[in-house]
This record gives sequence, C-alpha cells and structure tokens, in this order.
Amino acid sequence: MERNEFIKSLGLGVAMVCTGACFSACGKKSDAPEPNQPNGGGVPSGTTASVDLSTQLLTVGASVTVNSILFIRTATGNTSTSFVATQAVCPHQGGALTFIQDSNYIQCGLHSSRYTTSGSVLAQPIGGGTTSALKVYPLTVSGNKLTATA
Repeated sequence: MERNEFIKSLGLGVAMVCTGACFSACGKKSDAPEPNQPNGGGVPSGTTASVDLSTQLLTVGASVTVNSILFIRTATGNTSTSFVATQAVCPHQGGALTFIQDSNYIQCGLHSSRYTTSGSVLAQPIGGGTTSALKVYPLTVSGNKLTATA
C-alpha cells in the first residue's frame, strides 16, 4: 500500500467513525428535563382514594398521599372545602410532591418545582425544563371519610 492510499483509507476510516458517533448521539434520548409523564403525572380517570378523617389530616397543614393523590388540609372543619387533593407526582419528571406547610406550597423533590394548593405553577424546575399545572381532584366528605375522584 502506498502512502497516498494509506492516508486516504485512514481518512475514510476516521470519517466513518465520526459519522457513526454523530448518528449515535443524535439518536440518543435527551438528558434535558422535559415533561415525560403519561397522563401528566395524574392518576387514571375514575380512580378514587380515601382518607379517614378521624385518624389522618387532623390539623391544618397536614398532608398525606394515597393512591398517587396528595390530600392537604387547608382549613378547620370536615367539609370538602377544608381540603385539597392534587396529583402526588410532578408532571415534569415524576418526582414525589410534598406539601411545605411553612410556605404554603407544594414542591417536587426532584427539581424543586413549586405549585399552589390550587395547582398553579409558582416556580419552574431548577436546572431547566418546564412543568405544567397540577391536576386538582374533586372531594366529597361522608362521615369521617374524605374521598377524591380522578
């Protein structure tokens, strides 16, 4: 093999390796934090979850998660208007949501997205990406049983 042929074949080999690496990177799923939750992180329609008010959510600011629904007591009394129920999974990338009582907002454990108790977005995820409003579920109270229906 002559020197010119060697250089041409070497150049062709390097070009093929670079092209393969480029195609591999282009086809790779992005690491960028973008919404990827089926159903927006909410629960399937028709799903119900219940809380026993004689043992749970006893004080204003208390919260509990049941069947991927986050229940929060927002006021005194055992009427449906004293509580809020939202999805318990962040619509951004599926992080667990918790109620931060001292600040009166819901926060994602993954990227610190923040939401009001009515589901509105207060802060987008840290590190990029966007999130959407939380699903808020209707509530009914029957005796000591609080039920949310998706």
